Amino acid sequence: MKVADPSQNSNQIQCLNEADSQNKSSVSHEIEKKGALVDKLQISAQPKETKKINDVLQTVPDVRADRIAELKKMVQEDRYQVDCEALADKMIDQMIIDLIKWPPL
Repeated sequence: MKVADPSQNSNQIQCLNEADSQNKSSVSHEIEKKGALVDKLQISAQPKETKKINDVLQTVPDVRADRIAELKKMVQEDRYQVDCEALADKMIDQMIIDLIKWPPL
């Protein structure tokens, strides 16, 4: 085991302190040269646009009452006809989409 000379340690510490002091003064000189640092916050326009869209969507009803009334009337009058082929096509299309998305996230 080697014991270091305390005077060498103090010299090393003094050198480190001087280097740190010089670094701090050069950084502060750079700040003075460039002017005071200022934090800035800039918000994009996207949140504003999103809020506008949400406001418009709040005014639109979730349900198309006129279309529902029309369909109810057609069912009551036995005039509503389901296109079985179109329904089957949509079901198959949806199954394909679901398989492409598998496995779920």
